[in-house]
Amino acid sequence: MLRVLPYLLVTGVWAPRQVFAQAALSVTPAYAVITHDRPYGAFVLSNRGTEGVEVTIGAHHGVIASTDSTTAVVLGEAGRLGDLSRYLTFFPERCILPAGGKQTVRYRIHEAPEGAHITLLHFAMQERGAIVDGQIPAVASGLRIVYNLVAPLIYLQGRGMPVLSARFLEGTPNELHLYLENHSRWPFLGGVRVIQNGWQLGSAEAAVYTTRVVRIPVAERPLRGPLQLKFDSNYTGLSLAIRHQLGVPDPIHLHWN
Repeated sequence: MLRVLPYLLVTGVWAPRQVFAQAALSVTPAYAVITHDRPYGAFVLSNRGTEGVEVTIGAHHGVIASTDSTTAVVLGEAGRLGDLSRYLTFFPERCILPAGGKQTVRYRIHEAPEGAHITLLHFAMQERGAIVDGQIPAVASGLRIVYNLVAPLIYLQGRGMPVLSARFLEGTPNELHLYLENHSRWPFLGGVRVIQNGWQLGSAEAAVYTTRVVRIPVAERPLRGPLQLKFDSNYTGLSLAIRHQLGVPDPIHLHWN
């Protein structure tokens, strides 16, 4: 079943209360790409807050994708990318993190077929609300806030070429909004450059699994006429070996009205 959730969502039950302590969960790295040469790795959870938390960990087939107006976590489908969750094992599935504590979550891929596959590692942090003086105990014990974070995990078996299409959504004096769509079974992770009359107007990084809105800062709006989008494999945190396994899409020609 397909479900759409807010990107890096924060959900839960909330009630007004006096705050005596605070939890703050972070996950590093923000994403991971691995191959059949080294089909394992780890994420590190950190509680940078002042209160202990309980974290439940899961893996779901899905992607981070965009419509024209929003970017969200989509569960239950990932375009043409394979479902990595069925080949994935990880440990632990649950942990308690004290204030300032860290926990390593290790994972491994087993016998995934050729192609590109994705899963979203899901980290649900539960923080129990502090009890306010005079509050009814039964009510106080029921207050709970749940924070949800996701980290994409991509596995590559072989080498492939992303195939992208693009259209402009809108533009401001300082930014162009592009809608990119991936028509292949390989993700795009890299840079997008906007070129007009031989000059680069602006650039940005993007991860396009299915669809993604990319906001590109520009020094000035483009002139009416043809534009070109050029792509590269420069993406923060992506190793050179991984870049060699993902081809660079062909340039795309557009017209700015």
